[in-house]
Amino acid sequence: MGIRNRVISPFYISHPVTLLTYFTALLSCIFIFKNPLFTAVAFIVCCILAIYYAGFDRFLKSVRWIVPIGVLVLILNTLLVHRGSTVLFYFLYNPITKEAMIYGIYNMFMLMSVMTAFISFNALIDSTRFLYLFSNVLPKTSFVFDMALRYIPLFKKRASDLSAVQNVNNKTNQKNIKDKITKSGTYLKALTAWTLEEGMDTALSLKVKNYGTRKKVHYARYRYTIRDIILTVIFLSFSVFIYINAFLGETDFVFYPVTDRLEIKGYTLIIFLTMTVTIFFPFILEGFTAIKRGCTKIWLQKH
Repeated sequence: MGIRNRVISPFYISHPVTLLTYFTALLSCIFIFKNPLFTAVAFIVCCILAIYYAGFDRFLKSVRWIVPIGVLVLILNTLLVHRGSTVLFYFLYNPITKEAMIYGIYNMFMLMSVMTAFISFNALIDSTRFLYLFSNVLPKTSFVFDMALRYIPLFKKRASDLSAVQNVNNKTNQKNIKDKITKSGTYLKALTAWTLEEGMDTALSLKVKNYGTRKKVHYARYRYTIRDIILTVIFLSFSVFIYINAFLGETDFVFYPVTDRLEIKGYTLIIFLTMTVTIFFPFILEGFTAIKRGCTKIWLQKH
């Protein structure tokens, strides 16, 4: 599902710089806006992005550990922070305040939004695009960071491959803990040796190609179109807009000792609508493209 959407998506085929400016604006919203309502909307957008571009299966696999971490942050903040003027109840002789709970909700949504945003980030800005963006400026750092992003998925895939081969060659099941530990240790040793050997081959290959010592030619070429220029200007303008408002204190939200009212009105409503339209812009672009394709299909059928 996610792969099909990426193939036909006008946002996915955008220039890597355009995609980077969008995620810069999205992450700026998550970190700068302190209002829990703003953060909740950003979390919803991150979930829709992950489902549409990465696929529902991959989203569910990630949510299985993202949601427990967010709930744990909420529980710990509620139980360990006793600041606030509104006491809801007492737990083990410690006050549980409404302010601490609301601040925990904000931290929960912020943390889950960041982790969910990186699901779609990895789907839209893959290894080729990441190196295209940063290899000219920071060749070694970008390469190490790219290897770190792909290390865990690759390690898991190789572990499943080794397990499948071992299950085919050895039909006997280890019934005691000692055999299971021995088997796991063998897998870990093989995976480590495999990874180190491939790392050495990759390092030698890059050394032969003089990586980082001269101007590189990317095997994937990206054309910067007028649409990319317009989108980049929109996302950069929005980022500047929210940074200016943060400097002026318009994005602040007081949690302690008395929490501000969870309402959006006046100038805050303008900021909220601007944020919503900007971070939903990929889906607006997808909608216009779908309408255009539908109209073209109808015209072709009639003529």
